[in-house]
Amino acid sequence: MKKVLKKLLSKMATLVPNDKLNHFFYGSLIATPLVLLMPMYQAMIAMFFVSVLKEIGDSVFKYSKFNVMDAVFTFLPTVLLLIVKTL
Repeated sequence: MKKVLKKLLSKMATLVPNDKLNHFFYGSLIATPLVLLMPMYQAMIAMFFVSVLKEIGDSVFKYSKFNVMDAVFTFLPTVLLLIVKTL
């Protein structure tokens, strides 16, 4: 499973724009302690709200428009970390 995740992350680095990789990186920084300290569903719900509220904040303060893919890439590390945690 670790090899699959390694391949996935290296493939993402070549195919995904830098903005999305930034969301993935900072999402993983936020998600790691949540996944380690909370039950699975609580970590997922917390990261969902973090990713959506971050995009809402960006649109309110006019940094950028609400972007669903930015929210997805912020949330994605949570799913990957939970997969690794359950193995």
